[in-house]
Amino acid sequence: MSLLAVSNLAKRYRRGGKTVAAVDDVSFHIEPGETLALAGPSGSGKSTIARLVLRLVEADAGRIEFEGGDFLALTGAALRARRAHLQMVFQDPLAAFNPRATVARVLDDPLRIHGITSRSERPRRIAALLERVGLASDLAARAIHEISGGQRQRVAIARAIATKPSLIVLDEAVSALDVSVRGQILQLLLDLQREEGIAYLFISHDLGVIRAVAHRVVILDAGRIVESGDARTVIDAPQSTVGRALVAAAPRLSRQAG
Repeated sequence: MSLLAVSNLAKRYRRGGKTVAAVDDVSFHIEPGETLALAGPSGSGKSTIARLVLRLVEADAGRIEFEGGDFLALTGAALRARRAHLQMVFQDPLAAFNPRATVARVLDDPLRIHGITSRSERPRRIAALLERVGLASDLAARAIHEISGGQRQRVAIARAIATKPSLIVLDEAVSALDVSVRGQILQLLLDLQREEGIAYLFISHDLGVIRAVAHRVVILDAGRIVESGDARTVIDAPQSTVGRALVAAAPRLSRQAG
């Protein structure tokens, strides 16, 4: 049984008096401990799919099964409990978090909301989470806006793993980082996956990053899937027009493929 199974997902918006299909009949699955990447040009539906999977917005049609149950049917306490197993890391944690909140507050929230540990135990748990993502425990007292972009993204990952999720959605989670920090964060994600068995839905426009971390890739255009398969196979020899355009836009990939 797949960890996540998305079937015939659809979402439409009204823009300028017209109906636009942001996501149109999209189906895919993710196995436990697997990384599935979503790639495509701007406006292809990648981030909308992420928000639909997380139920930050509601689908117009389709089905989402998560951990063997109908995720779209859950409400109230049952939905909150299941969401502990499904977390997200955004592109810009400075925008996702209160920038004036301390690192400790950011990490305390999921522990408190989901009742994961007692109040007295939380400082120890927060220190362990920071160390787990390669940060010093004394960083807990710093405000989010006082730490570097790479440190903020590590804090975002620590927050995501606080609830011991089976799946993390990463929406352009390394695109705002410089190359050296990006490599460190990707290695952290790979280490966590290997050691904890976490699955990732990895959204990126960077096929080089996708080739390095993903098992499979889905290529989107105008809300529809135009190609999917083994990540390296698809990226090395794309069959769709969009896939070829994405590879052509990444010169280093073109040289690798040759």
